[in-house]
Amino acid sequence: MMVISSISGMARKSMGDAAFVAVAVMAVGNAAGRIVAGLLSDRIGRRPTLTLVLLVQAVLMFVAIPVTGTKGMSAWAIVLVATLIGFNYGANLSLFPSFTKDLWGLKGFGMNYGLLFTAWGVGGLILSRLQQTLTARAGGDFTSSLVTAGVLLLVGVGLTFMLPRGLKRRL
Repeated sequence: MMVISSISGMARKSMGDAAFVAVAVMAVGNAAGRIVAGLLSDRIGRRPTLTLVLLVQAVLMFVAIPVTGTKGMSAWAIVLVATLIGFNYGANLSLFPSFTKDLWGLKGFGMNYGLLFTAWGVGGLILSRLQQTLTARAGGDFTSSLVTAGVLLLVGVGLTFMLPRGLKRRL
């Protein structure tokens, strides 16, 4: 969420007024990520899918450093990275409701998913503000924001191993 809010600003450096294309295509990636993550989690399980999504997203943060920091970078490279970031963002939003149901069942789903989504929103508020602060302190360079996001995603990968083993789908 640190990066999603600033994709347009990142793309504007290389794409100018056409930066909206990166944001529009990122939205398509977001929708595709929801579908693919749902299918994948049904095949290989929620935890492996979440681990994969977080790991790929962390790698994308580090890949985005040269893509956003290099003058004259190909617009296609920026659009591709933005699309993949959107894909993984959407994948998370597909997995969280399923995890909530698997962990607490349908009886407590509404309350538990509400808490989870509230935490997601608070994280979005705090981390997008952190991203703005880091970028402003770096004179408009996104490197520190991308590194911070990448490290936090790697922490998330580690936390997936703390989830209960053998999650069973509860009714």
